[in-house]
Amino acid sequence: MNEDRVFDRVPEFDPKSLAFPIRTLVASKARRSYTWSVPVALDQGREGACVGFGWAHELAARPVQVPNITNDRALAIYRRAKQLDAWDGENYDGTSVIAGAKAVMELGYLKEYRWALGPGATAAENDLALAVGYKGPAIMGTNWYDGMFTPDEKGYLRPTGSVAGGHCYLVYGYNLQMGYKVWNSWGTGHYGYISQADMVTLLSQDGEACIPTIRSL
Repeated sequence: MNEDRVFDRVPEFDPKSLAFPIRTLVASKARRSYTWSVPVALDQGREGACVGFGWAHELAARPVQVPNITNDRALAIYRRAKQLDAWDGENYDGTSVIAGAKAVMELGYLKEYRWALGPGATAAENDLALAVGYKGPAIMGTNWYDGMFTPDEKGYLRPTGSVAGGHCYLVYGYNLQMGYKVWNSWGTGHYGYISQADMVTLLSQDGEACIPTIRSL
């Protein structure tokens, strides 16, 4: 069933984002383990709307929890993001993480967001670890590999095999020993872990991590 999922995250990078790195807002330079509560597990089904669902899960999560987050609200974010992204019309599959951020800002739940930027994937991964450890969950946009459909015996999602497509998902925790905790939009909530090394790989392939920093209800 998982292999039949529709993937819809499309990379879109705004040069202005370079002025908004998350590292300037994190006082500590030491990583720490922390997990943010996510009280809902939405399921995008075969709808190619992962950007809407990734953002919807962030809205439902701590540190600022928006009530009544449902599949319908996730789909509404996705549809509005398609209208706000860089491509003409809406007769195509997918949208971008940054377009999802703009859609959520229109709803009034988000006033500022930052990025795990690097330069370089190793530095970007360090930014991500600090962001999730101290500021909140991150909305990820990365490639999704065949090896990531099912966690291995240790619970890890491995970027092995072929690229199935681009996917958006929530990283809702970081653990010093285990790595990143993934909350997916396939109806099961916690989906597995991504190791530090594998996250560097994913970020090096046009990957991105968007971190909301000023939220409101």
